[in-house]
Amino acid sequence: MILNHTVEALMERRSIRSYRSEQVSEEELTDILKTGKYAPSAMGRQARHFTVIQNKALLADIRAAMQDATDDPFYGAPTVIVLSAPADARFAPEDTSCAIMNLMLAAHSYGLGTCFIGCVRDVLRTPAIQSRLKLPEGYIPYSCITLGYPKEHADAPAPRRTDDVSYVR
Repeated sequence: MILNHTVEALMERRSIRSYRSEQVSEEELTDILKTGKYAPSAMGRQARHFTVIQNKALLADIRAAMQDATDDPFYGAPTVIVLSAPADARFAPEDTSCAIMNLMLAAHSYGLGTCFIGCVRDVLRTPAIQSRLKLPEGYIPYSCITLGYPKEHADAPAPRRTDDVSYVR
């Protein structure tokens, strides 16, 4: 297999579920957010919004609102980035997902950990929480990621399936 640095990063990145408490540097955070802004978006509209949550009280309130969660859905990460888009945007899930992947890969390149968190979406959309996210008018949260310094190295990847590709030529 031919590998380059980008392909290696794609194959090495893992979801991190245990973080150290120190905050990500502003320089790293700025660079990581910039990569999210350069992600593909439908028709180049860039109809998405990034909310960086580093407020411990807000993160605690989101955790508390998770009625069926016994564990921290953010795994102790000091930063959570919420991706939102207009409620009526046809490709909002795709646009926000593309941005999230860029964020996760950029974070990995800095030695930072991330994890895609979908289980909090409904809580993020409650009026009590959504009003605190500083979203543009008409935007709603779609998903988020955790961001921080990993406590430990991630496990090696599980073997990949070999039956999940079809060619139509």
